[in-house]
Amino acid sequence: MFDYIPIREYRVKRSKILRLLGGFFKILSKINRDWVFSMSLRNRLYRMMGVNISTRSYVARETWIDDNFPELITIEEGVVIGWRSSIIAHNTQMMPPSVAPICIKKHAFLGQGVIVMPGVTIGEYAQIGTCSLVNKDIEPYTVAVGVPAKPIRKLTQDEIDLRNSTKYLG
Repeated sequence: MFDYIPIREYRVKRSKILRLLGGFFKILSKINRDWVFSMSLRNRLYRMMGVNISTRSYVARETWIDDNFPELITIEEGVVIGWRSSIIAHNTQMMPPSVAPICIKKHAFLGQGVIVMPGVTIGEYAQIGTCSLVNKDIEPYTVAVGVPAKPIRKLTQDEIDLRNSTKYLG
C-alpha cells in the first residue's frame, strides 16, 4: 500500500505541463472513454494523458481512469480491465484531500464495474470479480471479490497456463 500525499502538496510537485493541460486531459479522457473503439489508439491516448500503460493491455470502453492525476496510474503488460470500471488516484473524502499511486501488475484481470481506490497495488495474475471495490492491496495469483474486495482463493496452475495461452482473449 502506498502512502497518501495531500493534494495541496502534490500539486506543487507536478510538472508545469501537467498543470497547464489539466482541462485538455478531461476532454481527451471523455473522448477516449466514449468514442474510441481501437484498443491501440485508446492506450496511446491514455499515454498522452500521462497514464503509464503498456501497449499490450486492454482497457474496455466506458472505463474511467482518473483524469485529474493520470500520472499516478501504472497499468502493466497484459492487464485486462472490464467495462465501466473506475481507477481513482485521488480521494477528496479524506481530510486533507489526498492522492496516492495505483499499480496494476502484469496479467491482472479486472471484471466489469470494478472500482480501484488510491494507493492500491493489484498483483500479477490477480483476478478481481465484477463490481468489486478494491481498497487494499491484492496479492499476486489471487481471486478477490466483493465490497470491499476480499481474497477467496489462489489461482490454479491450469488457470495460469490458460491465461498465458493464445486461446485466452485471442
